[in-house]
Amino acid sequence: MYNYVKYITIILALTAPTVVLAEQSATPSTNDPMVMKIYPDGTKVVVRWSEIGKAVDNGEKHGGSPRIIAYDPGKEGIVPIGQPAAKVSTPSSTPTPMPPSTSVVTPESSKTLNSNPSPMSDTDDYGPMEGFVLRSAVGVSYQQPLSGRSGDGQTYNKFVFQPGIRFDLEPGYNVTDWFRVGLESSFIYNQVHSLNFNNAALYNGSSNLGNGGFYQVPVIANVTFTYPTEGPLRGYLGGGIGGAWDILQASVNPLEAYTSYQWNFVWEVTAGFSYNVMPGLDLDFAYKLLSTPNPNFQGGGHYQASFNHTAEIGLAYRF
Repeated sequence: MYNYVKYITIILALTAPTVVLAEQSATPSTNDPMVMKIYPDGTKVVVRWSEIGKAVDNGEKHGGSPRIIAYDPGKEGIVPIGQPAAKVSTPSSTPTPMPPSTSVVTPESSKTLNSNPSPMSDTDDYGPMEGFVLRSAVGVSYQQPLSGRSGDGQTYNKFVFQPGIRFDLEPGYNVTDWFRVGLESSFIYNQVHSLNFNNAALYNGSSNLGNGGFYQVPVIANVTFTYPTEGPLRGYLGGGIGGAWDILQASVNPLEAYTSYQWNFVWEVTAGFSYNVMPGLDLDFAYKLLSTPNPNFQGGGHYQASFNHTAEIGLAYRF
C-alpha cells in the first residue's frame, strides 16, 4: 500500500509543472490583446493585435478596408480567432455617410414656393393669354364739326354735334400674349347741335332746324400690341382700317329734310390698358380716334376730314 501511495505522489509531482505551463499558455497575454476587424459588409474577424501590421488588409472581398475595435466577447459574442463571423447589419449608432455634394438635395420651404407671380401665361392665375377673346365696350363719343361745301360748290355747310355715345363689339384672337387680331364693329351716334347754312346759324330744336343726327357704323380690322407684364395691369396700342356706313340727317325746315346714306373709308388708332379682375376676364379702358379722311355724302360736295374721339370702358373675355 505504501508503494502505491509513493508512486502516485511521484506522478503528481512530475505532471504539476506541465499543467501550470498549459494554464499559462491558455491565458491571453496582456501585451498582445485580441481585436476585432469589422468590414463594410458587416463581416467580423477577431485577430491578435500583433497580426494587424503584418499585412495590408484592403478588404477586397468585404467591400473595403475594415475598422478595428477592441474585442469584448461579452458584448460581441464568441467569434473564432481568424475566422469571419456571420454578417450583421451596421449598428444604428454608426453615422450614415452623406451623399456626394452633386447629389445633395436641399429641401425648399413651402412658404417660398410661388411667392412671386410668374409672367402671364397659359397656366397662371390670369387665365389663358392665347386663344379667342371677345371684347365689348361703351363710351362717350365726341364728334368734331363736319364742314365743307355742297354739290354746287357755292353753299358752305358746317355741322356741329353734341357729345354722343359709342358701343363696340370685337371678337378677336390672341396669337401670343402680346399680339392680337380682331374684327371690330361699332355703333356711334351724335346729335346735331347746330348747322351753319347759307351764313345762317340754325340750332337744334328751333323752328328752322327741328332735329338732326350723325350715325356711324364702322367695321374695322384691328391689330393690337400689348406690353406683357408680370402683374394684372397691362398697357396696349392698336390700330386698323375698314369702312363705315354713315348716315347724316337734318331737318332744315318742316318742308325740307336732308338725309344721306354713304359708305366711307375709315382708319382708327387705339391706346389703353386692361386690368385682370379674375382669370380670363379683363376690365378695359381705352381711347379711340376714328377718322374719315374723305367723307362723301349724297348731293356731292367736298367735306373736310372727320374725326371722332371716344373714351370708353369695357370687358374682355378670354377663352
